[in-house]
Amino acid sequence: MEKLIQSKRDTFNAICYVIKALALFFCFYPLFDEFFQYSAKDSASQMSVRSMVISFLLLILVLSIWLVLQPNQTMKTWRRWLEISVFYGICFASIYFSGGYNSNYKFLFIFMVVTYTIQYGMKYGLIITTAAATTLLGMDLFTPGVEGVSASFQSDFAMSIMFGIISYILGRYVRLETEHINELMRLANYDGLTNLFNHRYFHEAMERQWKLTQENNGSIALLMMDIDYFKMYNDICGHQQGDRILTLIAGLIRENTRADDVCCRYGGEEFAVILPDTGVDEAGMIAERIRMAVMNAEVEGEEYLPNRCLTISLGVAVNDRDDANYNEMLNRADSALYRAKYLRKNRVETYQNVFDRFEDLDEKTKDALLSVRGLVGIINVRDDYTYSHTERVVFCCDLAAKYIGLTEEDSRALLISAYMHDIGKINIPREVLISNGRLKEEEWQMIKRHPDAGKTILGQIAGMDAIAEIVAQHHERYDGKGYPNGLSGDQIHPLASILTLADSFDAMTNDRPYQARRSYKDALEEIRRCSGRQFNPKYAALFIEAIEDELSKDGSDLRKT
Repeated sequence: MEKLIQSKRDTFNAICYVIKALALFFCFYPLFDEFFQYSAKDSASQMSVRSMVISFLLLILVLSIWLVLQPNQTMKTWRRWLEISVFYGICFASIYFSGGYNSNYKFLFIFMVVTYTIQYGMKYGLIITTAAATTLLGMDLFTPGVEGVSASFQSDFAMSIMFGIISYILGRYVRLETEHINELMRLANYDGLTNLFNHRYFHEAMERQWKLTQENNGSIALLMMDIDYFKMYNDICGHQQGDRILTLIAGLIRENTRADDVCCRYGGEEFAVILPDTGVDEAGMIAERIRMAVMNAEVEGEEYLPNRCLTISLGVAVNDRDDANYNEMLNRADSALYRAKYLRKNRVETYQNVFDRFEDLDEKTKDALLSVRGLVGIINVRDDYTYSHTERVVFCCDLAAKYIGLTEEDSRALLISAYMHDIGKINIPREVLISNGRLKEEEWQMIKRHPDAGKTILGQIAGMDAIAEIVAQHHERYDGKGYPNGLSGDQIHPLASILTLADSFDAMTNDRPYQARRSYKDALEEIRRCSGRQFNPKYAALFIEAIEDELSKDGSDLRKT
């Protein structure tokens, strides 16, 4: 749409360019004609002086052509008036030297009226019309040596009225055209229901702001947010009430953001806000302000929602100097939103890569982690499920580590292992990873080899031996019926037992092609049932307690009364 509008503006500018070029052609003709006529009658000395004066004037005119013919819609006001003054001076000189009140070139002013009304609107056209009429009628009334009213006064008066009519008609047309363009822009850029910017505009603005930030080495933050239990609310209260909720939340987002922030409806019940020149801490405060405003809003039917009030989950991400494009930042914000909505919702989650959480890593370990991050990224690109699954497993492991009270060293090992636990899938064909049906036996055997493959990859990197061992064991079972090595009981690394619980819990609570998702309650019950067989009973009990503790934090007690 913007390209279409810009094309239309370029067409208008091209028309004005042609009109100005024609006007200059007509203006120069009487000037040159006058110059050569007088030059032929004058003496050599007079001709020399006149030639110098005219040459100087012509030099000014030539230099002014650059200014006059610029097809620029957005030039500064002082440049506009300078251009108009130069053009007016050229037209006046042509009329004056070709006979003044008797000139046949008075029509030259019509070029100015037409071009500048089209380019800049009725106001400019009427000002030029007034100046032209004053000039023409003034020459008719006050030219020295002319007694009374000039014989051409009547025709010049009619011409002045014509100038005014043309500027008015063209000005009205330009105004209507501008209003039409603005309406097209509104329809193209805004969501009709919420009056926020729409999905299409979000990507344009995001790319523009990201490039600007890269050039200026600045900062930019992104909020992604999603209304909690919105489908449930729609089913209970109806879609009309659902639309009112969308409009309400759009208003709350605008009220709790700044004037320069770009607020968008990303799609459905999902919103996004682009925050220019904003760091992670300030973005987090803005996100929390929006969350609280939504939770404190009283809406019809809120008593049917799990939290007994309307809530929203938000993910926060900031730009990174290593980002290849803005989509990487968008993926981070989306991942943070996944974490915010996972388990209990109604919270703000700031994206933090698992590797960034441990600042005390030695250079050798940091280099090792950098080596495998690229491999994990390749898997994530090939399989969207694995990417989201990994983020959720890391989140669950983090919850369990904090609840159990693992040491800093063990927490680090567990989270890094969770992040890399599927790295062995890098050699598995994509069609197997994203298969919609049950796997064939040879495909299943391929999948079962990925823990050993992950151990092999990580084992080749210095400092990753412990991580490799945990990754290799995350599909082993407490009763010895797991794979790839059939380990049992205390043979399984304790951190691998926790990773197994997180991996299984996420697999049960998310849709798979061959398995319907279970509720959190049912998944925890399944873990409890399989404790002592598939799962280490000690860590199964602690994991269940950690998840239940997180689920109990619904945030409704924070609502202001």
